[in-house]
Amino acid sequence: MKKLLMTAAFLGAVSGLARAEINSAVPFNELDVDRDDTLSLTEAGLLPDISAQWRSLDMDGDGKLNRGEYAGYSLPTPAAGSQE
Repeated sequence: MKKLLMTAAFLGAVSGLARAEINSAVPFNELDVDRDDTLSLTEAGLLPDISAQWRSLDMDGDGKLNRGEYAGYSLPTPAAGSQE
């Protein structure tokens, strides 16, 4: 039983990381050009609709996104009937 719970917990954690990576579209490390372990709006600027989400993502209000804040970014969902 303990092994089953540990396996389930591990799979849940891996699944969460995978979802964050999929939702974010681009890995954090690829966007962090200056390697300061944060993303400026300029670095994240290639992501669709990031500026519209910026204020809600930048939880500490420092003008940058850390890895945890970036994990909250989600791609905009295509409009109904869209061909994307």
